[in-house]
Amino acid sequence: MKILYVITTTDCGGAEHALLSLAKAARQAGHTPKVICLKPAGTIAAQLRASEIEVISLDVKNKFSLSEWAGALARLIQEIQNFQPDIVHGFLYRAIQLCRQAKKRISFRLITTPHYDLSKKNYFLRMRDRGLKDLDDLSCAESQKTADFLTEKQKYNPDKVKLICNGVDSSFFSPDAQVRAKMRKELNILPEEVVFCCVARFAKEKNLPVLLQSFAVLYAKNPLVRLVLVGDGPEKSILEAFLAKNGLKNAVLQVGEVKDVRPYLQAADVFVLPSLMESLPLSLLEACACGLPALVSQVGDMPLVVRHGESGFVFNAKDPVVLSALMAELTENTDLRKKMGKNARTRTERKYPPAEPKYLEIYAKMK
Repeated sequence: MKILYVITTTDCGGAEHALLSLAKAARQAGHTPKVICLKPAGTIAAQLRASEIEVISLDVKNKFSLSEWAGALARLIQEIQNFQPDIVHGFLYRAIQLCRQAKKRISFRLITTPHYDLSKKNYFLRMRDRGLKDLDDLSCAESQKTADFLTEKQKYNPDKVKLICNGVDSSFFSPDAQVRAKMRKELNILPEEVVFCCVARFAKEKNLPVLLQSFAVLYAKNPLVRLVLVGDGPEKSILEAFLAKNGLKNAVLQVGEVKDVRPYLQAADVFVLPSLMESLPLSLLEACACGLPALVSQVGDMPLVVRHGESGFVFNAKDPVVLSALMAELTENTDLRKKMGKNARTRTERKYPPAEPKYLEIYAKMK
């Protein structure tokens, strides 16, 4: 079976990593996957090509340029006609809308998976989505909140919406004491230090300034804490300026984008994600599978993953005071951290298995 994946970017993000895992799984299952990204190729494109999966970039550089998007539509149609896929699978808002526009002109089977919180898009973009939604053969929601929003607010046909929650391979992401000891030694982390870890793109919606504010308050009271930031993005200079101004450069370790986040999760004691908007972040599921308690904002499906008081704490994303207090609670209470981490792993194993087998089953039924 030929499967054409179309995604807005191949930068380092949750949707991009989900596509990488799915395309690799499709290839291992004997299918022929191909990927088209709208914007210039990013780090995930290199990993796809290393797995012998063809990647084509439509090189859209200006998201507001009508001429660029018209050219991208023409190229997408041509690629579909040349490749003759059995299924086209779109990821992220702009790629999905471009696929739908292409389907108005040529015939093919289309599956979409948003991997974003559509409720946070502006009115025009929501109405555009609503106007084109019926072109999908199947709309797959990666979170319960997305599924509910599509059917209740966007008026998607419930019979054409399928909930396939993001998932994680809990045997691949699992606690490892040896890796933990080795990584903490490499990072010069003392045995008595408590490490908070955030894996996220440095973008406004991830709300990292609130995390840094909360950590600064905690560090002023307890210097035996560290913060590890895994990721990169447009807000990097703002974060670095905050660290310099508040004397946190030695307490906060920035490791940039990495291919494998597991060693950093193993080195950590608590995972933190203060996002302003989310659907169901893979980074959270990976951290929970590694046995970390989590501090997460009350957005998307994160409160469904993290049971408040059982496997972590849920807080208001705009309240750094509460976040700092929760960080202090987990810093001081070792037994609570361990209990919550164990609960987090148990729940993630049970509720969020890998999504790839479910998609492969859908492909087989749609052929």
